[in-house]
Amino acid sequence: MIKLSKTGSYALRSVVHIAKHGSGLVTIWEIAQKQEISENLLRRIISQLEKAGILATTKGRNGGIQLGKSPESISVYDILKAVGEELGISECTRGEHCEREDYCVTTHILWSLQKGFTALLKMHTVDKIIK
Repeated sequence: MIKLSKTGSYALRSVVHIAKHGSGLVTIWEIAQKQEISENLLRRIISQLEKAGILATTKGRNGGIQLGKSPESISVYDILKAVGEELGISECTRGEHCEREDYCVTTHILWSLQKGFTALLKMHTVDKIIK
Protein backbone atom coordinates (compact mmCIF):
# COMPACT_ATOMS: atom_id res chain seq x y z
CA MET A 1 0.00 0.00 0.00
CA ILE A 2 1.25 3.44 -0.87
CA LYS A 3 0.67 5.85 1.96
CA LEU A 4 1.66 9.50 2.11
CA SER A 5 3.07 10.46 5.50
CA LYS A 6 1.99 13.57 7.40
CA THR A 7 5.36 15.12 6.59
CA GLY A 8 4.85 14.55 2.87
CA SER A 9 1.31 15.90 3.00
CA TYR A 10 2.36 18.96 5.03
CA ALA A 11 5.26 19.65 2.66
CA LEU A 12 2.99 19.54 -0.37
CA ARG A 13 0.34 21.72 1.29
CA SER A 14 2.97 24.24 2.42
CA VAL A 15 4.56 24.60 -1.02
CA VAL A 16 1.16 25.08 -2.64
CA HIS A 17 0.25 27.68 0.00
CA ILE A 18 3.48 29.58 -0.66
CA ALA A 19 3.02 29.32 -4.44
CA LYS A 20 -0.43 30.88 -4.20
CA HIS A 21 1.22 34.01 -2.77
CA GLY A 22 3.30 34.52 -5.91
CA SER A 23 6.52 36.39 -5.28
CA GLY A 24 5.43 37.63 -1.85
CA LEU A 25 6.98 36.33 1.35
CA VAL A 26 4.96 34.09 3.65
CA THR A 27 5.80 33.47 7.31
CA ILE A 28 6.05 30.11 9.01
CA TRP A 29 3.43 31.31 11.49
CA GLU A 30 0.97 32.04 8.66
CA ILE A 31 1.48 28.65 7.01
CA ALA A 32 1.19 26.86 10.36
CA GLN A 33 -2.07 28.65 11.15
CA LYS A 34 -3.69 28.31 7.73
CA GLN A 35 -2.60 24.71 7.15
CA GLU A 36 -2.98 23.57 10.78
CA ILE A 37 0.60 22.32 11.08
CA SER A 38 2.79 22.50 14.18
CA GLU A 39 5.39 25.26 13.82
CA ASN A 40 8.20 22.97 14.99
CA LEU A 41 7.43 20.32 12.39
CA LEU A 42 6.92 22.99 9.75
CA ARG A 43 10.35 24.50 10.47
CA ARG A 44 11.96 21.10 9.85
CA ILE A 45 9.99 20.64 6.63
CA ILE A 46 10.85 24.15 5.40
CA SER A 47 14.53 23.48 6.13
CA GLN A 48 14.46 20.28 4.04
CA LEU A 49 12.67 22.03 1.18
CA GLU A 50 15.15 24.90 1.30
CA LYS A 51 18.12 22.49 1.14
CA ALA A 52 16.54 20.98 -1.98
CA GLY A 53 16.23 24.45 -3.56
CA ILE A 54 12.43 24.27 -3.65
CA LEU A 55 12.03 27.12 -1.17
CA ALA A 56 14.08 30.21 -0.36
CA THR A 57 14.00 31.91 3.01
CA THR A 58 14.81 35.45 4.01
CA LYS A 59 15.76 35.95 7.63
CA GLY A 60 15.05 39.00 9.74
CA ARG A 61 12.19 41.25 10.71
CA ASN A 62 10.70 41.43 7.21
CA GLY A 63 11.74 37.90 6.31
CA GLY A 64 9.72 34.98 5.14
CA ILE A 65 9.53 32.13 2.69
CA GLN A 66 9.00 32.03 -1.05
CA LEU A 67 9.52 29.54 -3.83
CA GLY A 68 13.15 28.92 -4.72
CA LYS A 69 12.22 27.88 -8.27
CA SER A 70 9.40 28.61 -10.66
CA PRO A 71 6.18 26.68 -9.92
CA GLU A 72 6.44 24.98 -13.34
CA SER A 73 9.73 23.38 -12.33
CA ILE A 74 8.62 21.98 -8.96
CA SER A 75 6.89 18.62 -9.14
CA VAL A 76 5.07 16.65 -6.49
CA TYR A 77 7.89 14.11 -6.84
CA ASP A 78 10.51 16.79 -6.03
CA ILE A 79 8.64 17.91 -2.93
CA LEU A 80 8.09 14.42 -1.58
CA LYS A 81 11.68 13.32 -2.23
CA ALA A 82 13.01 16.48 -0.54
CA VAL A 83 11.32 15.52 2.74
CA GLY A 84 12.39 11.87 2.54
CA GLU A 85 9.04 10.41 1.54
CA GLU A 86 9.23 6.73 0.58
CA LEU A 87 7.94 6.51 -2.98
CA GLY A 88 8.46 2.85 -3.77
CA ILE A 89 5.30 0.84 -4.35
CA SER A 90 6.80 -2.41 -3.04
CA GLU A 91 9.86 -3.70 -1.23
CA CYS A 92 11.64 -4.55 -4.46
CA THR A 93 11.00 -1.12 -6.01
CA ARG A 94 12.28 0.54 -2.81
CA GLY A 95 15.66 -1.08 -3.31
CA GLU A 96 15.28 -3.58 -0.50
CA HIS A 97 17.05 -6.89 -1.03
CA CYS A 98 14.85 -9.70 -2.26
CA GLU A 99 16.06 -13.28 -2.53
CA ARG A 100 13.52 -13.97 -5.30
CA GLU A 101 14.47 -11.00 -7.49
CA ASP A 102 16.06 -13.08 -10.28
CA TYR A 103 13.08 -15.36 -10.81
CA CYS A 104 10.07 -13.57 -9.31
CA VAL A 105 7.12 -13.30 -11.69
CA THR A 106 6.00 -9.96 -10.21
CA THR A 107 9.28 -8.04 -10.48
CA HIS A 108 8.73 -6.88 -14.06
CA ILE A 109 5.17 -5.68 -13.49
CA LEU A 110 6.05 -3.96 -10.21
CA TRP A 111 8.90 -2.06 -11.85
CA SER A 112 6.60 -1.08 -14.70
CA LEU A 113 4.02 0.21 -12.22
CA GLN A 114 6.75 2.04 -10.29
CA LYS A 115 7.90 3.84 -13.45
CA GLY A 116 4.32 4.94 -14.16
CA PHE A 117 3.79 6.11 -10.58
CA THR A 118 7.03 8.12 -10.61
CA ALA A 119 6.16 9.65 -13.98
CA LEU A 120 2.75 10.69 -12.65
CA LEU A 121 4.31 12.38 -9.60
CA LYS A 122 6.79 14.22 -11.84
CA MET A 123 4.01 15.29 -14.24
CA HIS A 124 2.05 17.12 -11.53
CA THR A 125 3.77 20.44 -10.96
CA VAL A 126 2.92 23.21 -8.51
CA ASP A 127 1.69 25.55 -11.28
CA LYS A 128 -0.86 22.92 -12.36
CA ILE A 129 -2.02 22.36 -8.79
CA ILE A 130 -2.69 26.05 -8.09
CA LYS A 131 -4.65 26.58 -11.31
